[in-house]
Amino acid sequence: MVVLTAAAILVFVVLVLLSRQPRRTYLLYMLYALPLIDFKITPYQWGSLTLFDGFSYLLLFWRYKDFLSIYKPNRFYFGGFLTLIFLLLLGSLTSSFITNSLITILSVFPVFIYARLLIVECMHDKQFINKMIKGLQFACLFSIAFLVVQMIVGLDFKLYTELNQNVLDSNGIRYPSYFHDSQKYAQFLAMLSFLFLINNKNFKRPQVINILMFLLVVVAMFLTGGRSAFLGLSAGMLFLLLFAGVQYKKYIIVGCLAGGIVIAFFSQSLILFNRKDDFNNSFDFRATIWQEAYGIFKSHPFLGIGIGNYKDYVSRYSQDQYLILENEIVFLDQPENGYLKILTEFGGPGFLVVFILIIGSMVGGLRAYIKKQTDARVLMFIAPVICWLVSFISLYSITDRRNLIVLVCLTTFLIYLSNRSKIINEEQAVKPV
Repeated sequence: MVVLTAAAILVFVVLVLLSRQPRRTYLLYMLYALPLIDFKITPYQWGSLTLFDGFSYLLLFWRYKDFLSIYKPNRFYFGGFLTLIFLLLLGSLTSSFITNSLITILSVFPVFIYARLLIVECMHDKQFINKMIKGLQFACLFSIAFLVVQMIVGLDFKLYTELNQNVLDSNGIRYPSYFHDSQKYAQFLAMLSFLFLINNKNFKRPQVINILMFLLVVVAMFLTGGRSAFLGLSAGMLFLLLFAGVQYKKYIIVGCLAGGIVIAFFSQSLILFNRKDDFNNSFDFRATIWQEAYGIFKSHPFLGIGIGNYKDYVSRYSQDQYLILENEIVFLDQPENGYLKILTEFGGPGFLVVFILIIGSMVGGLRAYIKKQTDARVLMFIAPVICWLVSFISLYSITDRRNLIVLVCLTTFLIYLSNRSKIINEEQAVKPV
């Protein structure tokens, strides 16, 4: 991992120095080097910053001029960013672990740095969004190729010295590909599967190859055993059945039937449908943790316990939240629920800001599509965000920068497509005659 991290840094620096378009190089490098961007460059005491974070800060200083202006249609999101950072700072300063929380805030800025630079690049080149989609598809297909090798040679083929314990299930292997956690990999596949339904030649009708590629990704997701990701995928498909055009609906129904046949004949070979663990015991365990996490929120409803402080907080004030791994007590760093994790650490107002920004991009994209101000691609970006929102109930996945960058790309695409015409009109209005 040290060698790979050093190589990733070296390649990035060389590419950016040689590039005539460093902003574009940075944006695409994050996708084509996606397996590596979650590698840590600072220890836990210094915020566990990743390659993604380090590269983002480098571009912030290098391309500072890209941050000096705000398009009027995007002021809503800029205001949300400032509000969120202000609330996180207050929450950190009033928490029991001030230093740790303040350092953790450093991991929030890269999210907005990437989104901002992506918006700017898309506005300068309207075809750039297609290159980003291809980059995300490449990362997905590369992960499936990695998974295939794992199926052949075993789990010794991996990026991490140790994998999450959920990889070795009592009913078989839940393949993680180049991820550390099979559940997070399942969500990654579920979100990106929708991008393979986009036909760049005709946004209103997918081709057969689109359906086949979509099914390939879904089968790979089945091999991860991720139930929350499967529920999210189902929610996204339901959304498309409600809002997509007639041509898409026909292909989606055919695809679902084909998927049903695969499940019927091969369910015994797919660990997702062959997990026999006690669902009630699993739910009872999580329900207990959720109740305790909600109790923490009620004790700190406005500013939370401070970003990044969940593990330290429960180890001191809520010591029932632990697991025993290899005869060692390990306190939970999240309550097995993404919403409760954000609610407890950010507080109610911070929680609302985060999801207003995410859901606001979806609403804006759908509204623009209904008003015929943009094309049908927005539906293929909304569906995976819905998928993420559903699976986030039992999976706090955004600690993995690879899942986070997919979510950032999708919401940024929605913001761009729903506001593009307004921004173009704004730029034309300020041009000298």
